Amino acid sequence: MPKTDVITSLPGKAVPYILRQGEGAHFNVAGQVVRVLAGVDETAGGYGAVVCEATIDRQPIPLHYHEKEHDTWFCTRGRLRIWANGVSRVLTDGDFAYVKPYDVHSYQSVAPHTQFFGIVAPGGWEGFFGSAGAAWELPGLPPENHPFDFSRMGKAMGQFGVMRVPEQVYAEVGNGDDTDRVLPGEQASYVLQAGYGARHRLGGHLSTRVLPHEICAGAADMRTIEAGRGASAPAIAHAKTHVSLYLLEGTLRFSLNGESHDLQAGDFANIPAGTAYASQVTSGSARWLLSAANGDGLSFWNELGTATEEFTFAPATGDDFAAMANGVAADAKLAG
Repeated sequence: MPKTDVITSLPGKAVPYILRQGEGAHFNVAGQVVRVLAGVDETAGGYGAVVCEATIDRQPIPLHYHEKEHDTWFCTRGRLRIWANGVSRVLTDGDFAYVKPYDVHSYQSVAPHTQFFGIVAPGGWEGFFGSAGAAWELPGLPPENHPFDFSRMGKAMGQFGVMRVPEQVYAEVGNGDDTDRVLPGEQASYVLQAGYGARHRLGGHLSTRVLPHEICAGAADMRTIEAGRGASAPAIAHAKTHVSLYLLEGTLRFSLNGESHDLQAGDFANIPAGTAYASQVTSGSARWLLSAANGDGLSFWNELGTATEEFTFAPATGDDFAAMANGVAADAKLAG
């Protein structure tokens, strides 16, 4: 494989690649279409990354928990109802939810077209969708009367440790306005409303942490990055952290190991440790999700950045990322 490939199927190893919007393995899982963007092999065990789309679900998936997996949902379209640890919320575009191991949870699409991006850390659980579902190659979502073979579901749940709790009751939905606008101060499941989180400005960019490394026992790090036209980040490489990028809005000129690619909304980039990556916003503005595991390499956004409550992009200066050369960020360095 060259330095970076634009691919249509997963390579089965931790190499840099670009997966365009709509490409990749699709599975029909009880009427939901799940697209696997990366798995345990592609992320060096770090996490599985998926995009899930659904129409209005007749009922939520069964309440369950996982013994080791950390589960996430970043809503990108529609309305997604979440149950977690005895509370329920409805997520809309930009809202985020995290569930830690052993906390009982479920979800349900409650809009005609709902979509979310999610990672499950550590990697491996993404295999559930292929085991429980069936390959889906048609455009759009399955029609209401489309047949689905449920006989594989039970076996897949056992294989991937989906621990059902039928005695649990689905909680009534609440708005969460008093609690869902701050990150918890401990390892706990939570919902975070759109735009909230720990925010830092760096080099003309705005980083908002939606899943800090310490809250999920070091399993992952997730944050949104946004910036205006022309904002650029220099080539950076991580010693051990695996990173992926999912573009939410706008366009990016994005390079992996020196190879340039033009990314549009819905595109995904896989960035193994040791891979140099750089970006430049080529639309009026752009917003993307960074996910990471196997290290705390994304911490440079808050270590080098300036904490802010404002929603502004401070002008970049030539010294914004230069401190990396002095070892300020232990797992991130300027490349080239």
